[in-house]
Amino acid sequence: MICSADGATTMSGDSGGLGNRDDHAVFGALREHADVVLVGLGTVVAEHYHPPTTPHLQIFVIADQPDISGDPELFASGRATLVLAHDAGPAPDDVPVLRAGTDGQVDLPQVLAQLTGKIALLEGGPTLAGQIVALGLVDEFFLTVAPHVVVGDSPRVLQGPDADPTPWDLRHGFVDDQGFLFLRYARPPGPKP
Repeated sequence: MICSADGATTMSGDSGGLGNRDDHAVFGALREHADVVLVGLGTVVAEHYHPPTTPHLQIFVIADQPDISGDPELFASGRATLVLAHDAGPAPDDVPVLRAGTDGQVDLPQVLAQLTGKIALLEGGPTLAGQIVALGLVDEFFLTVAPHVVVGDSPRVLQGPDADPTPWDLRHGFVDDQGFLFLRYARPPGPKP
């Protein structure tokens, strides 16, 4: 995740404008070691997701409806799985689908349980990431703080229900030559939900 020094997660409508070469390198390294990326459909469309370049990487797109018109290229690649609730309606025939949950809500713990043994990278957006963090299903949190002050009404890095307020452990941090701060936090040891 990335935010400006004043907490904005977008600049001119997307997060890409906040990053620099080092942020892109960290993003690429995280993706290279992941088996699956979890991302909300709104983020896929807003950030113009493309099929992954890493050969083994799959994109799991969490959505409340089976409309893939916002990014047909990603879904045509065969590298994206549409994740829907059981009652979300029929998905296009040529798109891989994973069903979990009811009443229009994807059951996120059930989805993650199906990924046991895989490295899952949660890329957002803020609502999906906030829900998964609040459920206690995130082990590490990577945050880039960009040296911009953008004000505006940009969303927070995470949005959703309250999470356990126990402080996380700072495992790594550095500042690059452009003033970008890179932080890696780990959830403190303890029982998982």
